[in-house]
Amino acid sequence: MRHIEKTEPPEEFVDFCKTPDVCFESLSGKPKRALRKRLLEDQGYICCYCGCRIADDEHTKIEHIKCQDRYGSLSLEFSNMLAACDGGEHDRSNRVRPLHQCHCDAKKGNDDIPVSPLDNSIEGLLTYFEDGTVVGTGVGKELVQTLGLNVAYLVSRRKSIITEFLDDEPDDLEAELHWLKSMHDGEFEEFCFVLEQYVAMMLANQKELVAAV
Repeated sequence: MRHIEKTEPPEEFVDFCKTPDVCFESLSGKPKRALRKRLLEDQGYICCYCGCRIADDEHTKIEHIKCQDRYGSLSLEFSNMLAACDGGEHDRSNRVRPLHQCHCDAKKGNDDIPVSPLDNSIEGLLTYFEDGTVVGTGVGKELVQTLGLNVAYLVSRRKSIITEFLDDEPDDLEAELHWLKSMHDGEFEEFCFVLEQYVAMMLANQKELVAAV
């Protein structure tokens, strides 16, 4: 999971919120499109939780960190909103999947998470492994469980990305790490933080070997 630095809400959304008696359910049209685009831009077009590629379309959810049902006063707070994938909520035939197969917002529902991607500590709470699994440290354990980050689909995707990287390992790991930490044409690489962690580990191992010589 990548730490997200939010910018400012778009003007269209701000103007909408100034209208008397509006609510999130009434958000539509240009203000909603502008809001979704800003969230995507802040995140480099990857899901706030799992890191898969998301686009500026109706498949991308406007996620509330604190759910609307129990935190209604925060439903129009830009600081409470992120862009998330659909979490595998529907299969290719548009049939609803069982909850244990879902992830991200679709799995989280109205549950609280102990820490969000807006927290600076988020990247140190999750460890990704070569087999595609992820293990949480401290409150990260609850985060993995609540968001379903070890569902088969995500494990398979992460394993595939790591395997592909290892099959074509770059010569300059420092340059690769810089690339992964940066946006390109406004986008992060899909699951970039998984490879960031892996490359950082390889660099640390290299330095240890050099120091031992």
